[in-house]
Amino acid sequence: MHSSKKTVSDSIKLLLKNPILFLPKLIIAFLYGLGTFYAVDLSKSLFSLQSLTYEQMVGFDFNYFFTALFLLLGLTIFTFFVDLLFSGFYPIIISLSEKKKLSLKEALKLFKPKIIRILYIGLILWAIVTIISLIEATIILYFNLSSAGFILSFIITFIFIFAFYFIYPKTVFENLKLTKTFSQSLFNSLSNKKLVFVLSLIPFLVSIIKFIFAYFSDSILFLSIFWVLVVLTGLIYSVHAVVNQLAYERISASKK
Repeated sequence: MHSSKKTVSDSIKLLLKNPILFLPKLIIAFLYGLGTFYAVDLSKSLFSLQSLTYEQMVGFDFNYFFTALFLLLGLTIFTFFVDLLFSGFYPIIISLSEKKKLSLKEALKLFKPKIIRILYIGLILWAIVTIISLIEATIILYFNLSSAGFILSFIITFIFIFAFYFIYPKTVFENLKLTKTFSQSLFNSLSNKKLVFVLSLIPFLVSIIKFIFAYFSDSILFLSIFWVLVVLTGLIYSVHAVVNQLAYERISASKK
């Protein structure tokens, strides 16, 4: 069993030697922060509809709601694919950093042949997330599970992170069929469930804390804390990106 503490400490050391590795995840954290902020605001509006009278429903500004929803969808799609490309790029630049050969030119050269595979993986992930989200939203609205719905979302998010924990390094470094890439990622997670469970908690807990502060962001204090957390999220996700790659390398090495 690989030590999660050692993997995390080695990742932090590597990041401190190569601070540029923080930048992509800080950009992504800011974009996701905007998305989370507006998604929470729209969620409040959506759940408030259940308690409105007919007269209040008639006066509800649906034009604003659907315009905001459309803009949020656009921001989410844009952020998702930027994050997707960065996530596929990270394993390569981390691998080069370990060899003390970090060069963005060399990293881009190695990454270009993998872009199509990364985009395919992204489309599949997007389809899975969309289908699950629609099913979840239908269940929440039909059974009026507004409070339990948040808990259900968090559980599904954690399962998703756990199941596809190794999806990006596998996509970049292994020439497997797409279906095999997904199944092997799941198999590796289950085969190393204790390690992956602990490491998956890093992004999961950060997401929950950020969501809580976004929900109470009507307060200036909580809004300020939320944006501080967005920056911390970028730093923590940078650590997680390196942790993910090092864990993949050590698990792969142990099979040889």
